[in-house]
Amino acid sequence: MRADHPAAQARALTLDQFCALDQVLVSSSGGAFRGVTDDALASVGRARRVTVSVTSFLVLPEILRVSDLIAVVPRRLVLNGDGLAVREPPLAIQGFSKTLAWHERTHHDPALRWLRSLLIDTCRAYLSPPT
Repeated sequence: MRADHPAAQARALTLDQFCALDQVLVSSSGGAFRGVTDDALASVGRARRVTVSVTSFLVLPEILRVSDLIAVVPRRLVLNGDGLAVREPPLAIQGFSKTLAWHERTHHDPALRWLRSLLIDTCRAYLSPPT
């Protein structure tokens, strides 16, 4: 959420506050208004108010900075979130993983081997614990 969001004044959000706030969801399909956070909430008989769905985490910080929306995102995406306030969600939410896949015919292509290596190295560096 933006740093001057009314809910940012509290050190933590209650489940009631969290569910009452308008939220933005990142959905790779571009139109889904349900994700792992909604599954976690459903398991305790609750629901949230997702009012916006976007396809990329890249646009999310700016949307949050200029609106009253909040979002649940991987912590590493907001470590340098200038103008954003970070609060833990009021319940445990399952993480997610990504898969790098390619066709066997491209396995030995030097350019694509380089690209896969670059992607793997970048992800490892990004996911390694902060120092």
